Amino acid sequence: MEREALSQLLKKDLIIGYVYGLDGECQEFYFEKSPSGIASFIILKKEHADKMILTDMLDRLVLDTFGEFINRCPDQKLLQEITKELVPMQLGDKEPLSIPIVSIDEALEFLSHGSQKRAWIYCRIDAPEDTHGVLKGQKRELTDYAEQMGFIVVGESEDIGSGLDSDRPGLAEVMKAAGDGRMDVLLVKKVDRLGRDTAKLLEFLRGLDQLGVELYSPLEGQIQLDYRSPSLSL
Repeated sequence: MEREALSQLLKKDLIIGYVYGLDGECQEFYFEKSPSGIASFIILKKEHADKMILTDMLDRLVLDTFGEFINRCPDQKLLQEITKELVPMQLGDKEPLSIPIVSIDEALEFLSHGSQKRAWIYCRIDAPEDTHGVLKGQKRELTDYAEQMGFIVVGESEDIGSGLDSDRPGLAEVMKAAGDGRMDVLLVKKVDRLGRDTAKLLEFLRGLDQLGVELYSPLEGQIQLDYRSPSLSL
């Protein structure tokens, strides 16, 4: 795939496709998320596939298959949309789309040698529920900021609740993605979105720093630890 086309693909909402061959080996691919794209991927990869597992970028199951036949799909609405596209392809009444598909090895090589950094978006609000769409606003602001900075957004997570509580699922997703080497940059609206307990926040930021992940905010710029004192340097 040409570099420009690959760059554009990696900016989209992606599916990870794990294709297990009859010999037990697994190949991994990225492609754009859509019902027709998922159906086309299944048909395009069915010939030598014993099973397939499709997940989103947070490793959440989208569906799995036995060969070309769907076994599980937790989202029933999505299942109906995929089936509407897939069945005519299985019956030979419709050709699969020629969708852009890239191997994960090719994508990682592009990202590691390219100038664009991989960014993860994290949003949080101090409220029991998001009645005014604040999280959506944070995400939009951070997505725009990533584009301005030339970053490629590869994932996102969010939390609703107090910043004094460090046991948050969205924050855990950030650390897992960082530990797996899936990001170069973490984007937050303000550093206090990560937490309001100073000691725990500094511990979290040291963990990111040790993993080589940079922290950026549209309001505060690049945020760094000042190792001369237990404080932040903006």
